[in-house]
Amino acid sequence: RENFFRLCWRTTTTTTTTMIASRRMSAPFPSHKAVTRARPAGRTSGVAVRAMFNFTKKEGAKPDTKGAADPKASALIDDELKNMMGGFIWDGSMQRWVRAKKREVDPAQLTVTPKSGSPYTVWPVMYTYLKQKGMKSCNIDQAYAESKKKNVVLLDVRLAKDFAKQRAEGAVNVPLFRITAGDDKWDKIKRVVMAGLFMNATERDPDFVENVRKIAPNKNTKIIVMCSIGGTLETVIKVASTGKVNKNDLDRTYGRESRSLKAVYELKRAGYKNIVHMEGGLSDWRFNGLPLEP
Repeated sequence: RENFFRLCWRTTTTTTTTMIASRRMSAPFPSHKAVTRARPAGRTSGVAVRAMFNFTKKEGAKPDTKGAADPKASALIDDELKNMMGGFIWDGSMQRWVRAKKREVDPAQLTVTPKSGSPYTVWPVMYTYLKQKGMKSCNIDQAYAESKKKNVVLLDVRLAKDFAKQRAEGAVNVPLFRITAGDDKWDKIKRVVMAGLFMNATERDPDFVENVRKIAPNKNTKIIVMCSIGGTLETVIKVASTGKVNKNDLDRTYGRESRSLKAVYELKRAGYKNIVHMEGGLSDWRFNGLPLEP
């Protein structure tokens, strides 16, 4: 879904840029007296929140219960996270996070408080935390073998409706996201926008960790977390057919985010000791012919 948004954004941006360039080539150059619009005070070239479908609070807007000072958002970040973070910004033109080494870390940028849904931690924070904590991973064959053992949970964090259609054998479902539950203005706008893309409007489930606790009350329980694509913390891309290695792909500055990686972060932060991320997700599980339900 995020890759789809990214592709749509890039296509739109490229088309618009081409049209503007064409117009400038055919029109006379403006005089030195032409009036130009100044950048608003305090705004930088990059922003640290997603602009697409997040409906985040605009700079200078009146404070409300979902503003940047939301105590729920502040509670997501502690000194440990603040100390391990480097500078980063959201590149809105390319729809990706990029590093900004000379930029100081603003604690307010480590979380997002959307107009619709609950506050959440931004992906670069999750990535950095998982890298520094040494996240454990396994492939699909290892996950399948482990799932047959007693007291091992194969946790699928996809939406309940997707889980009901098809799932890995033996998996249990605790969605990280849920169908948008609110009914205020921004929730309705979000539903309309997503319906136009033939998709469901979703939001983070604030009860995710509590729901996991119901099936795994012991925080030493081994939990293997999976989603549809798996995601990765790897920033190096290797082309299988040629063996060529690309270490400088800006799209992979913070790996490839996924719901399963975000769920691993949430569970580790909640104190679970034995969390393992399954690489490849259900797509690899299905492709390699491992058992499926129903």
